Amino acid sequence: MSEKKELDKIREKIDELDAELLQLLNRRSSLAMEAGKRKKEEVVYRPERESFIFKRLKKINEGPLDDKQIINIFKEIISSCRAREKEMDIAFLGPEGTYSDSAVKENFGSSINKSPTQSIEEVFEAVKKGKSDYGIVPIENSTEGPINVTLDCLADFDINICGEVEMVIHHSLMGLNKALPKEGFEIHGHEQTLAQCKNWLDSYCPNVKRIAVSSNAQAAINAKKFTDVFAIAGSLAAERYGLDIIKGNIEDYSGNTTRFISIGLQEVKSTGDDKTSLLVTTKNESGALYNLLKPIQKNGLNLTHITYRPSKVDKWNYSFFFDFEGHKDDKKVKNLLKELARTNSEIKILGSYPRAGN
Repeated sequence: MSEKKELDKIREKIDELDAELLQLLNRRSSLAMEAGKRKKEEVVYRPERESFIFKRLKKINEGPLDDKQIINIFKEIISSCRAREKEMDIAFLGPEGTYSDSAVKENFGSSINKSPTQSIEEVFEAVKKGKSDYGIVPIENSTEGPINVTLDCLADFDINICGEVEMVIHHSLMGLNKALPKEGFEIHGHEQTLAQCKNWLDSYCPNVKRIAVSSNAQAAINAKKFTDVFAIAGSLAAERYGLDIIKGNIEDYSGNTTRFISIGLQEVKSTGDDKTSLLVTTKNESGALYNLLKPIQKNGLNLTHITYRPSKVDKWNYSFFFDFEGHKDDKKVKNLLKELARTNSEIKILGSYPRAGN
């Protein structure tokens, strides 16, 4: 049999499978809508349920598609099915083309309505006032540390963390020209981005003026408008605003990762592989931090992150942010909360949610 006939037979089988997949996908969508009608609540996004689905898929996946590819496919399937019940609105730090924009797709898929905001505070406001169903905000970077404005908003707003996404961040230098001029130009980027590329900038553009702007997408917009402005942003921004990438992967550390959190008004049920975030405000007294850490160790909880911010209410008092493995409904976490309450500290549960990548 000729190569062409063999190829035609393979393509016929692919077409048959595509038809089967189409029927199965529509059947899945119908079942999802039926399940939605039987639920006694209006919430259509259940992070704990989606986490269970992804874990199960990875467990039964036999390849050749790897786990990441399978999860990406099913995220879009679930997003499309979810949208048949309700098209969710997701607020994020805009404009389009930011890493937060990428994190929205990573967490919620493409079948949503995106609402870019001008600040992280506006993301929290949109969710709190019901203008958006959920929001996505960055909370920490592996090289530059916590995003303080996000921590402050978590303290100020009565909102829950519903999930988290960890994304490896690759920065690119971009502009309307494919080569850097020798002089007479500026480089724009978010202040965190400029800091994450400091070594590269010091080596290749030591005397060039660096301008911190509200977002990397705004830097890309500026580079689109002005030929003497170059931007540092992600490849999504270059694609969105029609810029040439002059140099890619200019971040100082190859493992540069940003953790984003999804925020909403709902509480998330336990999956058995969760993380809990707490805000604990103490008085400025000897042993205050030790008294908080001791019960965490005593109850055998794995502390994954700790940082602090000055209290906005009482001078020299501090608010500590803790992330640890476990759900607030777990016995160990319940015991911890009881012991922390006895330290005469103010405790705010920021949320229990599925751990990233699980």
